[in-house]
Amino acid sequence: MKSAQIHVVVATLIMTVTFAAGITLPGGFESDPDNSNQGMAILIRKTTFRAFVVFDAIAFTCSAVAIFIYFLMADSSRFHQNKKAVEKFYDLAGIFQCLSMLVVVIAFATGMFATLSHSFGLAVTVCFIGCLSILLYFLVFIYICRFL
Repeated sequence: MKSAQIHVVVATLIMTVTFAAGITLPGGFESDPDNSNQGMAILIRKTTFRAFVVFDAIAFTCSAVAIFIYFLMADSSRFHQNKKAVEKFYDLAGIFQCLSMLVVVIAFATGMFATLSHSFGLAVTVCFIGCLSILLYFLVFIYICRFL
């Protein structure tokens, strides 16, 4: 259960970061009081910005679900005699947490691409680094699966 405590901290951090990214959107907000779009996101018309918003919401939701499942696990009085149910909860929470970690990288890459689109080379470099980290996730996963 010590690892579950660490997972709760990680899931909470991801949820906090994705919440903050959703509130302080890349590119900022329209602040001109004479503009009819005052308070709206400046980059709202960019496809990459919209992708960022969607991926950020997915990462936030997956982390929230993982935290909820960990809270269900913590109520061990219900599952005191059913260790198999606790293990299934743990596995399910881990899946949601891994999804959130994967999707938060995609959200980061799309958010950076949206804000750096004027510097296309830099934007592509950031996206490449993001994709490289996703590839590394899968390589580590495959490596671990070989020993299970």
